Amino acid sequence: MTRWEYKIINVRSENYRLDPDASVQLNELGDEGWELVGLTSVNFKSGATDNIAMVFKRPSGQ
Repeated sequence: MTRWEYKIINVRSENYRLDPDASVQLNELGDEGWELVGLTSVNFKSGATDNIAMVFKRPSGQ
């Protein structure tokens, strides 16, 4: 049975878009074996999406 480990990161969004520089961090996570399995908007009481929370997984022990 495969065991998984998970990582959650928040990426800042401004003007309803992600910072294009976030792709550098996302590519690094991919190189480390992390796979994006979910994302959701995060609202910190401002009425707008402030961050995008991303959930990644990879097999344990990598």
